[in-house]
Amino acid sequence: MANFISLTMHQNNIMKHRRQFIKMIGLTIGTSFFADKIFAIPSSHYYIKKPLRIGFITDLHHLQFGQSEDMRMKIFMDEVVKTSPDFIIQCGDFCRPKGSENIMKEWNRFNGPKYHVLGNHDMDVCNKETIMKLWGMEKRYYSFDQNGFHFVIIDRNFLKQDDGNLVDYNTDNFGPAPSPKRNFSDKEQLEWLKQDLESAKYPVIVFMHQPVFITDFYNEIGNADEILQIFDDANFNATKNGSGKVAAVFMGHDHDDRYGERNGVHYFIINSSTYVYADGQPFYFEEPLYAFINLDPKGTLSIEGKNTKYKNAPDSIAAKFPTKISDHHLKIS
Repeated sequence: MANFISLTMHQNNIMKHRRQFIKMIGLTIGTSFFADKIFAIPSSHYYIKKPLRIGFITDLHHLQFGQSEDMRMKIFMDEVVKTSPDFIIQCGDFCRPKGSENIMKEWNRFNGPKYHVLGNHDMDVCNKETIMKLWGMEKRYYSFDQNGFHFVIIDRNFLKQDDGNLVDYNTDNFGPAPSPKRNFSDKEQLEWLKQDLESAKYPVIVFMHQPVFITDFYNEIGNADEILQIFDDANFNATKNGSGKVAAVFMGHDHDDRYGERNGVHYFIINSSTYVYADGQPFYFEEPLYAFINLDPKGTLSIEGKNTKYKNAPDSIAAKFPTKISDHHLKIS
């Protein structure tokens, strides 16, 4: 996330407002975001009962600061091709419309289903239509069923203007952070989301770039409250067998490794593959970070994470921004 605010700045104000935000939206959490414990999300009534495996990467930021991330992409895709997951997904801030030929060549080495999530920096030098064309992404938000789960992809890349209207992110028009005008989802999409969850036949897994929960950037969460309310309503009305119930939400953007639970929904912020931005500069990881998510309709969700270290970062940065994506094992019965 460019223009990332160092957590060394305004720490007291951030923690104060974060506590207020957490209180407002009803966070249930222990002393550690990644405590070793068992959770519960609904099992699926999918009759085949075949586990599903997802290759996940976010915030690659190819050419973000002029640096090629071809090698990081190759390492991830080597593991994808080796392990052959059911599908792969990148969760935003992926690459640029020019100079990304090798990134897309690596991405397309996988012959299975491939899915994209729009991130804010994907529109740094172009509009949504241009980057979506490069990716072969037909819709900016969409959903699909696979192996007893319903997957939802959300677009939160809208800027709220002074008159209250929303405009698409386009050529870096979202400006520097922080801004309460950033990271909105449009009304058309929110109405679709309500209807989509109402008609879902299986437990729901959501992917989005910008977090709606457990973020420290409380002053640029857009209309996260509307999305959370839609999740709450869907889960209140969900059937006992888990149909239509939002079970887990995977997010990127913050370049963090974090977990939280709210009203029975499990929220994960997954770390960047590439770097953290602090003190006005990027600090790069030696190896790429990525994860494999395993979903079993019988009742488990697990995350196989990865650890690395910084290429060159002071101890103060390393202490505040862990270079990992944590492992998890969640019971979903």
